[in-house]
Amino acid sequence: MFLQPKKIIQELASNFFIKNGDKVAEFGCGSGYFTSLLAEKVGPEGRVFAIDILEDAINETKELIDTLGFNNVIFYQGNVKNLPYEDNFFDVVFISQILFQNEEYEKILDEGLRVLKEGGFMIILEPNKKLPFLYGEPVSLESLRSYCSIKNLKIEYQKLIGDNYYIIVVSK
Repeated sequence: MFLQPKKIIQELASNFFIKNGDKVAEFGCGSGYFTSLLAEKVGPEGRVFAIDILEDAINETKELIDTLGFNNVIFYQGNVKNLPYEDNFFDVVFISQILFQNEEYEKILDEGLRVLKEGGFMIILEPNKKLPFLYGEPVSLESLRSYCSIKNLKIEYQKLIGDNYYIIVVSK
C-alpha cells in the first residue's frame, strides 16, 4: 500500500499535532509532497523548513512550492544529523522515510530532539517492512519504542498504515 500524504497530514492536523502558525522542520523533503501539505496546514503565519541532503531534492521541492505559490517554506540543503538551527527552535519535527536509509538513525533522532521545543511533537513516518523499491533496512516500531524509553520520551500516538507506520513523540 502506498502512502497517502494528504490523508496523513489531514489526520495529524485534525488531531492538533500540526497547527496554524507552527514552525516545522521537515527532515528529508524529497520531492516536496509533504512539504506542500505542511505549508498549507501551518498557513502564512507558520514556516516549513524543508531539509534534504540532496540538491536535486531541494530543487524539485522548490519548483513544486513555487508552482503552488507558497511563501512560507525555507530551504536548507544539508545533513539532518548536524543542523544550523538553535536548540528548541521548532514546534514540530517531521521525519519522513529517512531513518531506514541511515545506519546511525539515532543521531537523526537526537538532532531532531535538540531542535524541538519542549512540548513539541516529533512525527516519524517510516516503512514497516522491507519494500522492493526501497534500499536500506526498516527501523522497527519496537526499535523506536526502545529509543523513546531510553530517552524518557512520551509516545503520544502511533499508527500502522499499510506498509508504513507513524509514531508521534512529545519532547520534554
